[in-house]
Amino acid sequence: MLAAGSSIRFGSPKQLAEFDGKSLIQTAIDEANSSMVDYVFLVLGKSSSEILVHLSLGRAQVVFNKNYQQGIASSIKCGVSNLPDDSEAAIIMVADQPFLRSTHLNMLIQAFKDSPRKIIALADKGEPRNPVLIPSEMFTELENLHGDEGARILVKKNSGTVLIDIPDFRVFFDVDTKASLLDIGKSNVT
Repeated sequence: MLAAGSSIRFGSPKQLAEFDGKSLIQTAIDEANSSMVDYVFLVLGKSSSEILVHLSLGRAQVVFNKNYQQGIASSIKCGVSNLPDDSEAAIIMVADQPFLRSTHLNMLIQAFKDSPRKIIALADKGEPRNPVLIPSEMFTELENLHGDEGARILVKKNSGTVLIDIPDFRVFFDVDTKASLLDIGKSNVT
């Protein structure tokens, strides 16, 4: 789970912004913990001390990305490098999608069981979106990402990617600004 960003456009740690009575990051942790994944790794960077005091981690483990200013690729590398050696795949998710649920993560896992060694991505009308499941055979390619390159590059160049179309577009809504959080309603931004 990637949550190391500086929240520059948001103006304060957006991970702690509340939606529907819970912080964005706590919602993401709770959903990941409720899914069928074997491990949950939370990658933090900027404002990590401030964020941690507000979290109930459950089974999630925290990984600190000291290079968070180098972009999302550094957080992906940080997370992947901490995975157990016998990991078959990794789900790369962000912590600012308030409508993403454990059932969506479980869909990725089930599709991977049905199509091992393939990239699996949720999709909106055939367009791949976050989160994405990457098989371990492609971890080296993740380690070669730079700057703000995310797993989307692997998804786009891999013709064998399995897409799971989700009819509810809200699942893919990610919060970038306080205005975008207010747009989805029922929010409390501090």
